Amino acid sequence: MLRLTWGEEQTIDRVWLFDRPNKLDQIRSGLLIFSDGSSIKTGELPDDGRQGLEVKFPPKRVKWLIFAVNEVKRGSPNIGLSEIAVFRSR
Repeated sequence: MLRLTWGEEQTIDRVWLFDRPNKLDQIRSGLLIFSDGSSIKTGELPDDGRQGLEVKFPPKRVKWLIFAVNEVKRGSPNIGLSEIAVFRSR
């Protein structure tokens, strides 16, 4: 589980999730949980970390978000992300 926290509320509308940059590990599904009480299920992340999975949503005003991994590829020795990017809404 990964938690990102900001000092004050931010209005965000998308998140990019990047898997670990190898063929051994892969996140198959996860859950974004927001401080406003909402959550979004995510699908499978591209398997090499070169491309991210973009998750778009209506603007949310939040102080933090959590990314929890629900499922990984069978035999994944290391569970996690190489990068997460959170974008403010325009």
